Amino acid sequence: MGFQRQKSKPVVMSGAIAALVLSSCGIAKAPDIAFANEITVFRSPTCGCCGLWIEHMEAAGFRVKDEVTEDMEAIKQQYGVPAHLAACHTTVVAGYVIEGHIPAADIQRLLTEQPDVIGIAVPGMPIGSPGMESGDYVEPYTVFSFDEAGNTDAFAEHS
Repeated sequence: MGFQRQKSKPVVMSGAIAALVLSSCGIAKAPDIAFANEITVFRSPTCGCCGLWIEHMEAAGFRVKDEVTEDMEAIKQQYGVPAHLAACHTTVVAGYVIEGHIPAADIQRLLTEQPDVIGIAVPGMPIGSPGMESGDYVEPYTVFSFDEAGNTDAFAEHS
């Protein structure tokens, strides 16, 4: 049996809402706290595009814990990533699994909407996805959601 997402839903606030809540409690906080979620990225030591994706996530306000490992297959199995959705790196955030070169905006949407899925994935390494940029060219790709039973559904489309 693979990774099972915790049934409790984490509380995720946008920067504006968090600033309002904190200021109403008398706590001063900078307005740029958009997404202070810590993500853990598991990646191979030889993959350069993973580092570029990490930079994309940091630019979007995520704090990144970078875990370099030689056994990505074991990580994918541990977190229940279906083989047909596999990509080069696997990330965990707020009880969700994030597989591959997914735009930060899609991850923010996942954390805001909190659907009953294990995670979201972009199979392979589509050109033009975050970390895989090549000029202005963007290969159309789909971000899929996946659940415990192995069901998948389109979560977002990019072109």
